Amino acid sequence: MNNKKYDVVIVGGGASGLLCAVLMKSKNNLLNIAVIEAQDRVGKKLLTTGNGRCNLTNLYADASMYHGSFKKGVEHLLTLCSPSAIVDIFEELGLLTVAESDGRVYPISKQANSVLDILRSAVRRLGIELICKCKVTDIKKESDKFCIYATDAILYAKKVVLATGSKSSPSTGADDSILRTIESMGHKIVSPVPALCPVNVKSEYIKSLKGIRATGKVSILQNNKRLREEFGEIQFTENALSGICIFNLSRIANTEDNTEISISLLPDRSFSEIFTLLSNKIALLSSNDKAEDLLIGFFNKMLGLALIKSAGISPSASVKSITDAQIKKLISVINDWRFAVIRHNDFSRSQITAGGVYGCEINEASMESKIVKNLYFIGEVVDCDGVCGGMNLQFAFSSAYCAACDIAYDYIKKS
Repeated sequence: MNNKKYDVVIVGGGASGLLCAVLMKSKNNLLNIAVIEAQDRVGKKLLTTGNGRCNLTNLYADASMYHGSFKKGVEHLLTLCSPSAIVDIFEELGLLTVAESDGRVYPISKQANSVLDILRSAVRRLGIELICKCKVTDIKKESDKFCIYATDAILYAKKVVLATGSKSSPSTGADDSILRTIESMGHKIVSPVPALCPVNVKSEYIKSLKGIRATGKVSILQNNKRLREEFGEIQFTENALSGICIFNLSRIANTEDNTEISISLLPDRSFSEIFTLLSNKIALLSSNDKAEDLLIGFFNKMLGLALIKSAGISPSASVKSITDAQIKKLISVINDWRFAVIRHNDFSRSQITAGGVYGCEINEASMESKIVKNLYFIGEVVDCDGVCGGMNLQFAFSSAYCAACDIAYDYIKKS
């Protein structure tokens, strides 16, 4: 393996790297391509996506669902390679897919290994070289070629595609050590933070709510200014809030200071409607009933108890002693329950990483570096991340497609 020469070396054998290699070789069979992977096999992280079902894309994906410095380039990227185009590409490779009502697309088997098997099969069929257990330690540009320094080897390539992913899901071997090399080549790096993950919060009630789920509207606020809101299932853990709606706020929670999560548990009910409901419930109960019984039938019992306490009402007091002022305070908690956010840097709980190579330094049509000719960035190494629901794999695949086309056609023009 020492001192091998290639037309293209793709660093990273994940979703974007494998598809990029397959598309590139399909468009120009003369290319000598190698995919190098630090782990003992490719696609480990791909197997964990979509809870093991692999949410390939979302038919409703658009630029508004993405964040980061490459956000402006996403619209162009999705025009060049849309969600429906990704579905077609995989079906041409032999993968049957199914779209759910919310636009999420899965392999018809609902198993992520079906996607990986299809990609690995195409890699073998096309004669693309896979080199595993080969960690890149440095990359140098020398004249018209790159020197890729890796485990027990120096590889040479005319073009390099970095598809190294991020440090999220470190149990799959993920890391972002390549970012230091990219920075040394002149690129700006946006500091990585965990995204699509639980949000750590400070609350005296959070531990008592561990394992409880509720549906409602969640917002993230900074100095009482609403930055973003989501609707869905909220999950309470020992020290954090979780669930898809929380995941979609986690990027902001881990990048901005002085933020709070606001939970509205009855967002479709007006203040007066809730006041009437609570007043009627008090009238229904007897003087022997306690305040802690007031929200039984509205919410999980432990959740209702935490709301009662948060409103400053003694759980052991007679329900008949609750005043109108206390009801109003309770309503304000039910529809604006505040949790102070604690920023964290735990990538082990994150599905993706926000941050990476500064998007303005990447050509949005080709994913080629504007600073280092013949160097390309695809997938999660780019400072671009999407909300839950297939957006991030769509970006990985779209960026892979654009890089593959640019490289393949460039060689065709020169031949």
